Amino acid sequence: MAILIGAVCLCAALGLIWVLVRWTEAGLCSLLGVEFFDLVFGKDSALIGHLHLSALDAVSMMLLAAGAIRFARSLRTIDASRLLVTGYLVLFVCSFVRGYSSNGLLAAANEARGFVGPLAAMLYFANAPASGNLMHRVARIYLIFAAGLCTVMLLAVAGLSVGLVETANPVDDRVLPSAAAATIAICGFFAVARATYVRWGLTDHILPVVFFAAAIALRHRTVWVMLLAGIVMLLFVDGKLFRRAFVTALLASAVVAGVVLLGGAALGATENRFAQGASSTETWQWRVNGWQEFLCDEDQTPVTVLAGRPMGSGWWRIDPESHLLQTAPPHSEYVTEYLRVGALGLLLVVLFASRPLWALWRTSRIDNTMIYPATSIWIAVAAMTLVYGITYSIEPEAYAFIGMASATVSGIGACEGEPSRSYAGTSTESSPGFAA
Repeated sequence: MAILIGAVCLCAALGLIWVLVRWTEAGLCSLLGVEFFDLVFGKDSALIGHLHLSALDAVSMMLLAAGAIRFARSLRTIDASRLLVTGYLVLFVCSFVRGYSSNGLLAAANEARGFVGPLAAMLYFANAPASGNLMHRVARIYLIFAAGLCTVMLLAVAGLSVGLVETANPVDDRVLPSAAAATIAICGFFAVARATYVRWGLTDHILPVVFFAAAIALRHRTVWVMLLAGIVMLLFVDGKLFRRAFVTALLASAVVAGVVLLGGAALGATENRFAQGASSTETWQWRVNGWQEFLCDEDQTPVTVLAGRPMGSGWWRIDPESHLLQTAPPHSEYVTEYLRVGALGLLLVVLFASRPLWALWRTSRIDNTMIYPATSIWIAVAAMTLVYGITYSIEPEAYAFIGMASATVSGIGACEGEPSRSYAGTSTESSPGFAA
């Protein structure tokens, strides 16, 4: 019976992997779906052997398997992006093997979970068969996801046990984590571009203000900086969108200020908490102290500097102010990458993430509506995601933006000289090789 159940599960997994290879929307919906489920109902895991596996782990493994198939197919043509990905994969595998040898499978596998984001972006989303219709559907999926996050936020404020209501610090009771706030902020920019270039209904004008207001009200300073970075980026790449995003941010700020002044105590967002969130430097100093301890470790060798420490080595350090032992991760995507895949791996992942910016900028100069909803908004979103990685680890749903941006750049490069090609989502037929 056990063999039969195992065979059925294997066939089901293979079937799901085939679906993920065929339809990018299925992969994105699976990833966002389990993230949303975990946020609403809390993370739950099952013990399989000696490993605790959650639904997110299962989806991540299938995404990586589907991504490996896509990446293997893409190797029929070699370009700079694939060389970057190959180099990063080599460094990651070496770190994992060294971690398995020195720290054991459980420790190595547990830390490897934190690298699902860049791996999924490089293997799966960056090799998506980009088309205008696909980008249209991807943007719509993210907007629905952000609307769901805003709904969870309202339910948590109303007192339901969703989001971070049960686990948040009572002194700092933010109801959604920073990753959710960052996704809402990014989707706010998508909504601004959609209302500016694609649709002009009343809902399309209200949605950006709602998303911006939610991102501000959640009181994550990194997300505030993200919003500012996105607006500043639009100043240089799209004046029309800059003006629209700037006005939207002002309106959203006014809405949040009004809510705080009139009903902030009921919502758990008083003036003092906003002021404290804007002025407090404790968490920033804690991060900087940790980064200094990691980067100035006397046990570093040329090998660990270039290729990182083995997976599963842990995040042990002594905080110089409290003199207490700290085991939390570095709270920086770039420090984390450096510590596990070294300076070489960090360079490769930064090049992969920043590579689409230049190509998207050139495309926006030619036709800003080539990529749905606007080419310039993808530049802003990519820049915002990179800014977020300074003080937090970039989550898989945010890395997916980077992967899709890379996919659109590859698609545009593959069809240069074909002026009829559009990624704006207005065409009714997909061109050969770019079927959604």
